[in-house]
Amino acid sequence: MDENVTKHIAVVVSEDEMSADLFLGMVDDPDVYNVDEIIEYLKETEHIVAGVKPSVIMDMINQRTYGKMVTVANGAPGVDGRDGFFNFQFDTSPSKKPKVLPDGTVDYHNLSLVQSVEIGDLLATYVPKCEGRDGYTVRGKVLPAKRCKDIPPLRGKGFTISTDGKKYYAACDGKVELSMGQLNVLQFHTINGDVDLSVGNIDFKGDLEILGSIKEGFSVKATGNITVNKLIEAANVEAGKDILVRGGILGGGKAEITAGGNVYALFIENATVRAHNSVQADAIVNCDVNAFSDINIFGKTSTIVGGKLKANRKIKTRKIGGEVGAATELTVGIEPDALATYTKMAKELDELTREIEKVEKTIELMQNKPKKDDNLMMQLIRTKVELTADLYKHRSICEELQKRIEIGKYAEIIAEDKVCPGVVINIDGHTLHVEEEYTEIVFLRKGDKILSKKLQKD
Repeated sequence: MDENVTKHIAVVVSEDEMSADLFLGMVDDPDVYNVDEIIEYLKETEHIVAGVKPSVIMDMINQRTYGKMVTVANGAPGVDGRDGFFNFQFDTSPSKKPKVLPDGTVDYHNLSLVQSVEIGDLLATYVPKCEGRDGYTVRGKVLPAKRCKDIPPLRGKGFTISTDGKKYYAACDGKVELSMGQLNVLQFHTINGDVDLSVGNIDFKGDLEILGSIKEGFSVKATGNITVNKLIEAANVEAGKDILVRGGILGGGKAEITAGGNVYALFIENATVRAHNSVQADAIVNCDVNAFSDINIFGKTSTIVGGKLKANRKIKTRKIGGEVGAATELTVGIEPDALATYTKMAKELDELTREIEKVEKTIELMQNKPKKDDNLMMQLIRTKVELTADLYKHRSICEELQKRIEIGKYAEIIAEDKVCPGVVINIDGHTLHVEEEYTEIVFLRKGDKILSKKLQKD
């Protein structure tokens, strides 16, 4: 391009090189500007090789757009790809916390431990990966898009897969769940009435739903969840996971309820309850309750009256104790004997580890000897097996105690309404006998004392 022409041209490239602007100076003869020559000029002087718009340059020339900057080249940002994913047709992480209704009551009826499906129901659809698109600058620099990948097919049982590998269907009636990355449809059993003489005791591998009540004197066991739509009377009930009792528990002083997870009930009266996680109810009356984590009493009239309740972390309700001084004892936190046990077990664990190492070294030395004592070798191996079994047992106990200690670090008892005289409060082995009424109070331990502080409402 003639120098007399180029001196009338200016080009500005943005800092990110995503656009280029062209300036054409005033000339008497518009024919001195040529589209092809300007494009070549952009390439040679500013290395603009991508995203050039010849039509825009042509319009500038034809319309004599002089004396102002016009964007004549644009880069394009990269468009990231998207990984493949599964679109599930059920709630993969359902909440198990009962909902408090506007009137203050707690809705246990719509709390479901089981998501039921029927054979042929669509469970999940796989959406394959979507490839991205690289971007570029006006100077031809490639802006790589995020690469994407497909994910492996779902593992599990109780489902079939379409021929294209994209759709997953229930292979049987049952309960659907997604756990640890596995899709499972598990069969469950429904009792269409009461557990009584017409049904007998139950021992079921899976989830169990009882549409009626569990009558006095009967035993119900399940490896999964147990849902009872009406009442549990003076019965023994044991679940590997959660127990939900929509109508409540009337234990008659004989009921024993054990859950590997949580226990949910409208109310609990005169029963022994053990939960490896939490216990949640509207009211607990004259019960022996032990929860690994929390005891939460919901609702506007939530009450704990009588009995002994223990939780590692927290007990929370509106009212604690009875007006006539019912014997009510609440315990949270870690007792000194548990801490002592943990210290002792941890020391023994270290000793076992050292003993195993000694035995292993002796075995290694024996193996390197040209002449081996087979009897001694067998004795050493048996010793190692026995010590290893003890090691695993001690380790399991230590881990459980460590969890309890960690959970109980900030143990507290909360009464949103009041605590009546006669209640006994235990926190981390320290005891407080309540002699006067407290309102809206939190009990916690500080040092070797149990302190009370006013509840801070949300």
